Amino acid sequence: MKLTQEEQDMLDGKFGKAAKKSMEILTTLGDIFDAEYMVDVFGVQIAGVSYANLGEAGLEYLNEMAEDGKVRVLTTLNPA
Repeated sequence: MKLTQEEQDMLDGKFGKAAKKSMEILTTLGDIFDAEYMVDVFGVQIAGVSYANLGEAGLEYLNEMAEDGKVRVLTTLNPA
């Protein structure tokens, strides 16, 4: 997958742990689907973020991401 310099910097950890982990997930998905590059997004929704859905492992992940994670586009949350 081709990455821009900024995307590569995120993957390399230059934007913090949360951005690095997010890029690892996104590039892995890109590899699975044979994506050539990432697309720009202007907004996202995080769906189903409740303990009932995520359990203890999901809560640990969210706490880890909250340590230094920042949103870069308009972001909404559906906690159902």
